[in-house]
Amino acid sequence: MKTNIRKTLFAAPAAAVILLSSFAGGQAYAAPAFGDLKGIAQAPQIAALQEAGIIRGAQDGKFDPQGTLTNAQAIQLAVDLYGLNIDNLNFVKKPEASDSFPKADDDAWYADALIIAAYSDLNLPRDLDPSAPATRASLASLLIAAGQNAGKLPVFRLIPVEIKDEASIPDGMSGQMQTALALGLLKLDAKGDIRPNEPLTRAAAAEIVYQAALKSHVVEEK
Repeated sequence: MKTNIRKTLFAAPAAAVILLSSFAGGQAYAAPAFGDLKGIAQAPQIAALQEAGIIRGAQDGKFDPQGTLTNAQAIQLAVDLYGLNIDNLNFVKKPEASDSFPKADDDAWYADALIIAAYSDLNLPRDLDPSAPATRASLASLLIAAGQNAGKLPVFRLIPVEIKDEASIPDGMSGQMQTALALGLLKLDAKGDIRPNEPLTRAAAAEIVYQAALKSHVVEEK
């Protein structure tokens, strides 16, 4: 007998909110402003995402803007931003995150998001390490794949722009880096580099997510 995943997966542990810290999805809600954004350039974007219910802070009311964004948090962000789910899929047995990503912990807070991602055609590598830092390229590529698959981001023909550090872009991501530039998710620096492998602080990640949310009409520019 097939078992619908909705009956077995979505009882998230209470600790998930703490582990996710600044990033979690859900309905929009009124929440106090984060108390650690003074002097942070991305503070307006972070506030807009908080108001939209896309991110929220830890129980101490902080965002930890200089903390490192992990792959697990990036995947949770993409799932939440675009409302990805597998509600219409039936399974002979309950899927586990480690079925698709052997380095995943099936009891971790991120397990449900990784299962959804695995069945959402997001082009994630099987050897993905959930706890490893997300990069500019990996987050932008993830958001583009999720947004386009959800019909929230456009698919279009591009006139490529010159990227000085093109050779450093991971294999298979050159097209998505061009799309990220066209959508404004990423920008070239003064040298013309896109810096694809640069790890992201949570503040820098929020700026990329904000641009994706704008282009997807999840938030409105203020």
